[in-house]
Amino acid sequence: MKDLVRTLLLGGALSVLAGGAIAKYVVPLHCQQPKCAFDVELGPSQTKVFHGYCDGYHTTYPNSNMICHKAKDLTCTVTVFEDNYWQCTCTNWAIKEQHTTINVYCQNP
Repeated sequence: MKDLVRTLLLGGALSVLAGGAIAKYVVPLHCQQPKCAFDVELGPSQTKVFHGYCDGYHTTYPNSNMICHKAKDLTCTVTVFEDNYWQCTCTNWAIKEQHTTINVYCQNP
């Protein structure tokens, strides 16, 4: 019985560590024009963090924006503005890969 408990605890700890590593997978999206649309793919049960940058433009709030579109079996957090980029996190809850679109809008101040 003790071996079963150890195995379950170890498995749980490894799952938490693996989930943390996946959640930190960052995908930079660099936009070099006023509007960019990125087709992104998430594998089965995968979570990705997306950073939107305006290259050649000022990435400032409210002069830029990023929209992370939800799709079937896929959820995305509300986009937030960090130091010099936009950020959202999307999770694919399906057992097959999913695609969605992320739009980055850039303007001169």
